[in-house]
Amino acid sequence: MSADCMDCWKAAPPAAGAGPVGATEWSLDWIAPAADDAVMAPGALSEAGDRLARLGAGLPATLATPPSAFDARTVLEAPSAKRRFYVHSSLPHSGYMGVQMHATGVWPAGSTGWVALVELIPVGVRDTVVPRRLVRVLVGPLALPAGPGAKNAVAPLYGLRWPENAHAENLVATAWIENADGRITQIATDRCADPK
Repeated sequence: MSADCMDCWKAAPPAAGAGPVGATEWSLDWIAPAADDAVMAPGALSEAGDRLARLGAGLPATLATPPSAFDARTVLEAPSAKRRFYVHSSLPHSGYMGVQMHATGVWPAGSTGWVALVELIPVGVRDTVVPRRLVRVLVGPLALPAGPGAKNAVAPLYGLRWPENAHAENLVATAWIENADGRITQIATDRCADPK
């Protein structure tokens, strides 16, 4: 949603859009930059505009009016025995959280990894009528393994500083894989069970 559309934040997304979601579904909320004095400017990420550009040139116009959601549903890929993907994090300390994405195996051409701190915002907090997973800090695109086997595994580690207006106790380390079209194909959080 656009940073200057507070009505978008307060409105319930349409049934075909993002959220509310079921227990086996995912939804990420992004605030795209607008004017510096926009009401939600402190929560906007410049990367949100870049992500919109990857997904489609016509999308920004749909985010400027309530209910400000678009149907970007993608069926996530089933985990593969030939690939592993997960994320770990440290405890929050002095405004930072250590986040490490782990990936092994061969991924489809054009795939990239992304790491974020996502704030879980429940219904009723900050005037939202649906639970939100708001992307607050983002790192990416990250290279995925160049080939099979442990020698090609990637495990980049980042110290991510959360914004002053975020509530640290509600932050979740989240990582995902995007395909060449910008669609999320796999996602993991540090609250998911470790892979077996």
